[in-house]
Amino acid sequence: MKMPKMIDSLRDALDMNKKKRKKEALQNILKKMKKKELSLKKSLSSASGKEKKRLQDSIKVSKAHRKKGIKALRKLKGKG
Repeated sequence: MKMPKMIDSLRDALDMNKKKRKKEALQNILKKMKKKELSLKKSLSSASGKEKKRLQDSIKVSKAHRKKGIKALRKLKGKG
């Protein structure tokens, strides 16, 4: 799943009405985002130049979105 599509999924999950569905959707999306971030990190080790900079930027954006999603999940669970 591409990053923009994951971000759209995250937005959709945050807009859902049902709390349980929202939690499940967020958990699934966060897992996918983590896998994507790990694959980007693997690619980063073999990249160089502009490609390396692009990957670093992608990882930074991914981390920010995951952090936002984790915060929302904690809020749904009532832990902060």
